[in-house]
Amino acid sequence: MEAVKSYRIPVEAPLDLLESYLEVKRKALELILSHIKFNGKAHLEFRSGDRKRLRDELLGDWKYSKHYVDSAINSVIGLVKGWIVLHNRGRAGRPPEITKRTAYIKNTLFSFKEGVLKVSIEPGRRYLEVDLAR
Repeated sequence: MEAVKSYRIPVEAPLDLLESYLEVKRKALELILSHIKFNGKAHLEFRSGDRKRLRDELLGDWKYSKHYVDSAINSVIGLVKGWIVLHNRGRAGRPPEITKRTAYIKNTLFSFKEGVLKVSIEPGRRYLEVDLAR
């Protein structure tokens, strides 16, 4: 078995993608929070049809890979479900907020060949390449 080390590597971050992703996550959070019903305890009533409508709405003027919108929806749903558990136990007061500018990347959005990590930003046109061999 080979030991794997991790290093901090400076990357030219696509700031336009990060800002757009942050806005999409905030919109998704706002819309998903509107599906919480309170009757003694909080419950999330968010069905697959609601998810499809949310995805279609967020993809309206989205120019980046569609996977980022799916990732934003998934992370916000997880955030809200965690908040509901804490809220129902009396350990969370305010609803959650999105503050960090981070983007989650699915396995289908990147490739690794010959020491270079290639991340898709805009499908077929724009990529972030990180040379991990150096």
